[in-house]
Amino acid sequence: MEHPVTANRISSLLYWFFPLGIGFTQAVFNSYYQILPVGIATIDGLIFSLVLGVLGIAVWYVVRYNDPEKSGGIQILASHIAAALFFTLLWIVSSGIIVKTMLNNLLYNNYYENQFIVRTFVGLLYYAILVSVYYTYVYSQHNREKRLRETEWQNQIRKAQLSTLKSQINPHFLFNSLNSVASLTLTNPEKAHEMVIALSDFMRYSLRKHQDDMVTLDVELLNIRLYLQIEKIRFGSILQYKFDINEDCKNHLIPNLILQPLLENAIKYGVYEASKPVEIHLTARKNSNILEISLINDFDPESVPLKGEGVGLKNIIDRLRLLYGSSTLLSFQRGENKFIVKMLVPDYSEIKHL
Repeated sequence: MEHPVTANRISSLLYWFFPLGIGFTQAVFNSYYQILPVGIATIDGLIFSLVLGVLGIAVWYVVRYNDPEKSGGIQILASHIAAALFFTLLWIVSSGIIVKTMLNNLLYNNYYENQFIVRTFVGLLYYAILVSVYYTYVYSQHNREKRLRETEWQNQIRKAQLSTLKSQINPHFLFNSLNSVASLTLTNPEKAHEMVIALSDFMRYSLRKHQDDMVTLDVELLNIRLYLQIEKIRFGSILQYKFDINEDCKNHLIPNLILQPLLENAIKYGVYEASKPVEIHLTARKNSNILEISLINDFDPESVPLKGEGVGLKNIIDRLRLLYGSSTLLSFQRGENKFIVKMLVPDYSEIKHL
């Protein structure tokens, strides 16, 4: 921990204002009441204030040695009582020797002896005030360091949670895809082969981007097209999709692998039980600095919903909450034969600097 007086120019100026102020007040008082001639009073005030300031800087090391987080209360109290007495005695004696040597004046020698008790009180009081200021600085620095450590711990926990959430996506999708490949090997080996190649491309892309927390929407859409290509092999003409993306949305940063669970959910509840083509419509618009993504898919309200673990959508809610501090960025709306999911993605660069 750096010395608070020498930390910057402003703190140095503020520090020296007080001992020099004491010396100036002392000189003015002695001159005004004609206790000492103006010249002697000025020299006395200047020397005593300079020595007081120099010794006050050294008091910092007594405070650092008696850190409250490392030392007991009795040890701290005893150390400061001894240091205060030594500080005051050293200040009075050393300053007196310097001034008396410079002046060699009998009047001043008598004045110095008469002021010994008063200056002892001033020295002890100054020491007590200075120690209080130093300890306030120490406590503020400790609190600042604690906040930094807590922030670092929270960031590490947050990164670990995000990593866990992201790791739940690919295995979940991979499980479903491999089941489909197994089924296709019996009914359509050529499509099974095509799907394995597409799945390989998709996993290669996902693994390459897995370490990136944020990607542009344009990059994420490449991943989504690979995903839909795989699902298109499974469902053929039953699965229809289109993208309606504004140009100003393509460079907006979004969490990596955040859209796939939305598409997976739409296919699970819209396409699995469908006997006629089902369209999935993905749109993206900018509203100020917020990206608004909508996903609309057809579904048969009379079909029985498939049961699942709900990992995908819960994953999205959790990731958005961890990244943006809100649990209301994902919403659902169910119509007669349409299911609408809306996701709001704030500007990550603004969130990061809050």
